[in-house]
Amino acid sequence: MSTDERRLLAEAEAALPVVLRDLYADRLRGANLVEEDGRRFFALSDSAGKRLELRLDTAPLPEGSPSRTFTNTTYDRYVVQLSDRLPPERLGQVLSREVGELLAVRDRAAVNGTAPRENLLAGGATLPAHPRLSEEDLGRVGEFNYLATRMNDASVGAPERREAHDRFSALIDDSGLRPVSPAHDTAAHSVEQYAANVRLDIARPHLREPARDAMAELAVPIERLGAEDARALGEARAQAQAQAQTRDTQASALGANPSFPMPGLRADGTPIPREELARAAAEVAEQRTALSGRTLDALRAEQATLPEGRYPQRQIMIGGGAALAGRDPDVLLVDARGRWHVDPIEAIVQSADQVRHLRQSGMGDPYQFADPQQRVPLPALQLWEDTAAARGPLVDGRAGLGIGAEGRLIAEITPADGSSPVKVEVQGSPLVATGIPPEIIPGANRQVPTVPEATGVLAEHLTAAGTPEALRARDQLLSLPAGEGRAAASLDALADPRVADALRSAGDPRVAGAAETLRATAAWERAVAAAPGRVLMGDEVGDGDYNPRAANDWVIAGVGGAAIANAEIILQANPDAKVSMVGKDAPFVLKNDAQYTALRRAHDAEYGGDGRLVTYSDRRLGEVGMVTAPDGKVRVAALDDQGRSLGIEGDAYVACLGRVSRLPHALDSVESWARESGGQVRGELLFDKDRQYLGYRLEFEAAGQKQTVDVTGAASRMLPGNVFSQDDMARLAALDPKTAPAESGNVSAGFMATALQGSHLARHRAAEGGPGGPSTTPTSPNPTPTGPAATGPASAGPTSTAPTAAAPTSTAPTATPGPGNPIASAARRQSVRGSAAPGGPVSGSAPGPATPGQPPRIARPPQPGGGGGAPGR
Repeated sequence: MSTDERRLLAEAEAALPVVLRDLYADRLRGANLVEEDGRRFFALSDSAGKRLELRLDTAPLPEGSPSRTFTNTTYDRYVVQLSDRLPPERLGQVLSREVGELLAVRDRAAVNGTAPRENLLAGGATLPAHPRLSEEDLGRVGEFNYLATRMNDASVGAPERREAHDRFSALIDDSGLRPVSPAHDTAAHSVEQYAANVRLDIARPHLREPARDAMAELAVPIERLGAEDARALGEARAQAQAQAQTRDTQASALGANPSFPMPGLRADGTPIPREELARAAAEVAEQRTALSGRTLDALRAEQATLPEGRYPQRQIMIGGGAALAGRDPDVLLVDARGRWHVDPIEAIVQSADQVRHLRQSGMGDPYQFADPQQRVPLPALQLWEDTAAARGPLVDGRAGLGIGAEGRLIAEITPADGSSPVKVEVQGSPLVATGIPPEIIPGANRQVPTVPEATGVLAEHLTAAGTPEALRARDQLLSLPAGEGRAAASLDALADPRVADALRSAGDPRVAGAAETLRATAAWERAVAAAPGRVLMGDEVGDGDYNPRAANDWVIAGVGGAAIANAEIILQANPDAKVSMVGKDAPFVLKNDAQYTALRRAHDAEYGGDGRLVTYSDRRLGEVGMVTAPDGKVRVAALDDQGRSLGIEGDAYVACLGRVSRLPHALDSVESWARESGGQVRGELLFDKDRQYLGYRLEFEAAGQKQTVDVTGAASRMLPGNVFSQDDMARLAALDPKTAPAESGNVSAGFMATALQGSHLARHRAAEGGPGGPSTTPTSPNPTPTGPAATGPASAGPTSTAPTAAAPTSTAPTATPGPGNPIASAARRQSVRGSAAPGGPVSGSAPGPATPGQPPRIARPPQPGGGGGAPGR
């Protein structure tokens, strides 16, 4: 954290108690700063004496977003992030808004209320179908109350009071509380005045007396203001107009369609009700499958017209998931339809309140299908992803990139329907979003986690040793075929004591780590062979590629997020199962999501549960062990990092010990081409002009040829150590808790963070003009700003014509799903693997994007002989 950020945070911590005292004393008490387990937060209590925590932080937020609040109403923990560029004099106003907003979220969760899809306090004559205040609107009310208090505070100077007065007046415009059309335009003026009256009638009960008085004075047409107020408002409007023109220019560059809805709507624009979610998701899934078939037909037909060795040329995106929030409809999407389409879990681990910022990405509205503290169901994610995927050409399947004739970048696509592979010649820089990397084998060394890396390290040192025995062992290692059995065969090749002595004399700790990985992998493969179907990686359970009835006594290696998710899957699928989780302590973020504590309360006797889940903490695990039961059956055992039994055994073993930081598998062939040709693989982190992390760019160069690939989504959150520096890793590690604070129950590789990243990337790629755009790529998240026109990194990739995910391609759903989960069934049939910115902008800045939702409805103008009344539909 920079000196300026520390200063801003200190001023914010000093300002918050004053805001609470002046505006929210009837709601929140205490405001005591507490330092606990490395966290510094305010411990507060509400009017009923219930404790809540509020932490302040700084973050590199997008332009026009002075702050945002992460809400966790499940555990009453909240994080208010302040833009690290926020002027200190705006702290009081911003904090007033964010506290008002989080209290509104909290109040709604307490009564299990529904969240409005649109903000009421917004400029223009358009009103929501059912006008009521959103959380963002109630945050705006907090701003009005703060500014009214300040403009009447005799303890501050006259210039400060005047500034608060003018900001109050400008905020009235931003909130649609006065007409902006000139009085002589009677038709537009009357409609806007009507909408302003409706808004003010609804907001007035929430305003404090000073704010109500200020509204009476200032919430009038500019023609009725005094000269000084009219002049100040005119200047504010000119500034707002200039900012609006800038936004319009950017929207034009993006090809944005202001009426383009996000997924989750019927053909008539009304939201799909919860009771229709399963049918709607099944219908969109079938439409996606059909589109995949048509795309394959088109590619094969085009291939038939091309000469041998040439392929259809396409811009391409490999992988999807939440990164489809940035899906470009002109780009060929190749997506295996995995993760949430096949996961047996019923819902993600976050509640709707915990992922409420998802709406900003355009991917979907979590409140549409879940109550505030309810976990968001998986069919909602499937509906959103399939709708976004079907916006353009797609193939359900997998793709690998390789170098073809004349150095062309070729994508070989393996369709999920089992049909023959197809190839395309890649145009521009492909985008890879294939999700989190594979899991690590228990006992493998985290610095050298895979067999290929281990043999590479050992071969290097055997070459350096130079003895005949060492060189012979090296040649044996390098000649072994890849795949199962290679680890055990490698150990045999190293069994000569003279070879072992040569390796022991190496001063490189990676040598010992490589040997650990070979031993752990060999032990894992022996256990898999001895107990087929009962020794599994966590992803096999998470993909539904296992038999929950294979055992009743399960051991899960690990106590993190994947472990608890797999425990839930097994316990739900097998009512007779008992699960033992073994590992170090659960991370703090896990104790904040909507799954962890609820599952332990249901099944962990320590939490009052039924005893089917037992957690063993503070254990360091090594390789998997095997024991033979009296009946001759092979059982699996948890061993420590010295190979000693921990006394925890079961009939099945699931490894959930973290993941290998590596390049996506889709790039294996390109990486091999570069390295085996004596070339280089370079990487750089990508940020946009707002310093939002977009992913990383890879440059593969060999034999005078160069190819670039962009990686985004969860795959971009774990940097491979053989490409990126420790500084890059540290920089990204510092950004992760800003992207997803632990108190929110989210992680940076999670669904909400990935969707937001995808929407940022789409906007950036479009603004940069795609393959022909500028070529400046800052690798620091804090580049020196050069004003609103500052450019971010180049993205030599496909041009995006829409910044966010989403037009649904379906009509009103009518299909009736069959037994089970039709979407998971469809995905497995094809498997080749067996608002605005929270609270809006500060007055005088550009307003944030409107919360996506239903098509707008125009307010009914005053009828002859009267005003007032509710707006019509």
